[in-house]
Amino acid sequence: MNILASLIHAVILWSLRFSPFPELFVYPYLTARGFLPYAQILDQHFPGLMFFPINFFTLGFTDPAAFKLLLILIVLLQSALVYKISRSRLAVLAYALWQPIFEGNYLWLDTFLGLFILPAFFFFTSGLWIWSGLFLGMGVVFKQTLIPLVAFAAIVLLWRRKFAALVKFSLAALFPSILILAYFYSRGILQDFWYWTVQFNLTTYAAGGRGGPNFSEIIKLAIPILVLILVWFKNREFRLGLGWLIFSVIGAVARFDLLHLQPAIPFLAIAFSKLFSRSRNLAAGLFVLSILLFGVFYIRAPKYPAVLFFDKDTDRLVSAIKNRVSDSDKIFLLGVQPHLYALTGTLPPGNIFVFQFPWFLKIAGRRVLDSLKTDPPSLVVYDDQNRIDGQYLRDYASYLVEYVQSHYLPVYRQGSVTIYARRN
Repeated sequence: MNILASLIHAVILWSLRFSPFPELFVYPYLTARGFLPYAQILDQHFPGLMFFPINFFTLGFTDPAAFKLLLILIVLLQSALVYKISRSRLAVLAYALWQPIFEGNYLWLDTFLGLFILPAFFFFTSGLWIWSGLFLGMGVVFKQTLIPLVAFAAIVLLWRRKFAALVKFSLAALFPSILILAYFYSRGILQDFWYWTVQFNLTTYAAGGRGGPNFSEIIKLAIPILVLILVWFKNREFRLGLGWLIFSVIGAVARFDLLHLQPAIPFLAIAFSKLFSRSRNLAAGLFVLSILLFGVFYIRAPKYPAVLFFDKDTDRLVSAIKNRVSDSDKIFLLGVQPHLYALTGTLPPGNIFVFQFPWFLKIAGRRVLDSLKTDPPSLVVYDDQNRIDGQYLRDYASYLVEYVQSHYLPVYRQGSVTIYARRN
């Protein structure tokens, strides 16, 4: 039953449009090309497998097919961990049902977090404090939104007056972060790391990078929220698991996205199996509703072989760029998905890269403009319809657009994208 549910889960994911985030391509690529994270690659996330010498790019994850196989492997491993913790076939089936609904066909840092928080929970409930702390600490290295979960686990130990366990857990949880701090210090970028991952997140991003759920997302959340409320009152012994669930995603709700809930889905599936053991009729009704919700989702969802950010238009644009430049040439992507740097083998001007979101350009926009002036790229690729949260790039980054249009000539047009060549 477990194997069958997992295989069905894998087939479902394979049949859906795959949506890998461009960051997983461009950040490891630029790091492998010698760019310094946080000093030259300006980003707010902890490093994961993007900003180390050993990263996705150097490990051979350079195309969507490799990343899609990785996604399915991650999901299968998490299914096995769900069963290991719950000993419930129903939990594995519920995970297969709910994981795709919550943007499970997307691949981003949140997708990986279950590989850390599930073992951490198993070790925590088994009294293996060092292993629990170590897994959570490694999870933090992937995404700092797990810091609240580390704090929650430490508070639980403090509340239970397990002081020796608290020391073991805390030291183990801190160990991976201490290693990355030492590494960034040795590279001379510790101050940059601190600014982008701490100061920037708590100030500029907190003020400008927020967003709440839309109506369809609220509908998808209704059944999970009801399950959590019922389990809280009907199954007290799983309250620790509910706390693990809540604090695994609480750090990611400021800019809401269903994908950010992926770390919680395995625990939601386990919680559902606990509810079924206490209230079978109620749980069965919720399960039927979940099947109906999944059916609506699956019918409407884009299907294989589509890959987000890797369509035919992208292929044509990559060819148009490569026909005009050589490997390692400098080009500037303005309002265009930045994984095109990796696909074309090119580099950004001035050895500076930042995503062109309003909150990033508020800090780094002038630095990007200076890079255009001091290290003029051979080409500029500009999408005049690019917008973020309803704001057009041509409005919030008008100084970049004006500079490009006054110093470069259009040589190729594809939809809303124009390639500009430098004036002689």
